[in-house]
Amino acid sequence: MPRAWRRPDTIPSRLTHLFVSKPTRWFCAPALVVAVSLGVVSPAATAAAQPTGDTLRATLARAYLTVDRITSRRVFDDGTRASINRAFDRTTLQFFGGRFAVAAAGLDSLTTALGLQPGDTPSPPPLGDARRIDGKLPSVVRTELLAQLARVDSTGPLQQAFATAIARAGLLTDVPSSTRSAELFVQPRAHAAAVRREVEALRAGRDPYAGRSGDWWREFVADGGKRVPLRVVAPPSAVDDQRRAPLIVALHGAGGDENMFVDAYGEGVLVRLADSLGAIVVSPLANGFTPVTFDSLLSVITRGYAIDTTRVYAIGHSMGAGFVARLANTRGARLAGVAMLAGGAPITAADAPPALFVGAALDPIIPAARVKASADASTAAGRRVTYRELPHDGHTLMVGPAVPIAISWLWGLRR
Repeated sequence: MPRAWRRPDTIPSRLTHLFVSKPTRWFCAPALVVAVSLGVVSPAATAAAQPTGDTLRATLARAYLTVDRITSRRVFDDGTRASINRAFDRTTLQFFGGRFAVAAAGLDSLTTALGLQPGDTPSPPPLGDARRIDGKLPSVVRTELLAQLARVDSTGPLQQAFATAIARAGLLTDVPSSTRSAELFVQPRAHAAAVRREVEALRAGRDPYAGRSGDWWREFVADGGKRVPLRVVAPPSAVDDQRRAPLIVALHGAGGDENMFVDAYGEGVLVRLADSLGAIVVSPLANGFTPVTFDSLLSVITRGYAIDTTRVYAIGHSMGAGFVARLANTRGARLAGVAMLAGGAPITAADAPPALFVGAALDPIIPAARVKASADASTAAGRRVTYRELPHDGHTLMVGPAVPIAISWLWGLRR
């Protein structure tokens, strides 16, 4: 783990510098399957960009990550940032309208106009012989691991760990999926070595995931036996036995997945804040996320880590902001505070925690006026609410600058 972890005694007074600095990360970011794109496209560019289906979605995802990196690493004047956001959101709407080729061509046009620099584009996944593990195809190693796991009790106290090991072994594929982000950019050799150690621990009756530090992907068994993919980021300072760690639950927007808040949305600014603050971040696949799923998630995480249950926070973007509003209204007693970015709904429950709404003035998808209306309705219901608005941002690129604002606002809150 080459990056240095540290935790200051208090939150940094100037958090916003984090979203424009280039982070040092210790793993390769997967390409996200995200419903975002940008740019105005000429007919010639549209005709030239005709990939379809899964390949096209993967192309869009990689292009989004490239734009996210560029806008996170460079400082633009207000007018330029506004123009980028408007273009981005125009083709977000094209994507949701099914005009994938137009959106893909637009992304290419805009990244070219912005000017690519080394490191702006995600590295491609290893292919062919580069995926072999000790000369074996990943599928062969996966089969071996699953055979070993078949001898582990899958119903006892290690049930959740068993489910995670099965899912992690499943990422070992001969040809990576172009749509499943957790699989797409996995490094088979390093991943296989890690899963082998995990299987050995399980066979010895130990949970290899309890108290685990670092950044890693898993699944957990939620309500009704549903398997939910989950990204976990736990700085070593957050798993120190001498203290309990704050927990941040992050819920992505529509079309995204569990990797959005870790690898995108300001190039993972939330992770850099967790690094500085000694907090644990968990980001589940939010599709179909319910309050009961939230209960299952907290149960799994609090069994694996020493969590300060007076400092559990939820943050969400767009669709995820709507889910956060539902949690505030139904699980308020378990939350110290919530933040809703470019979305949300009125908070009216008597036991709801303090809530922050952040709108984006250029957002054509969930206009800032709609976000403010939810904030105003929450205030009218007697809840403690703050509303902020970003004047030069649109629906998706607003998340990068909004996350430091949200964490700074949340951090002093306790249940």
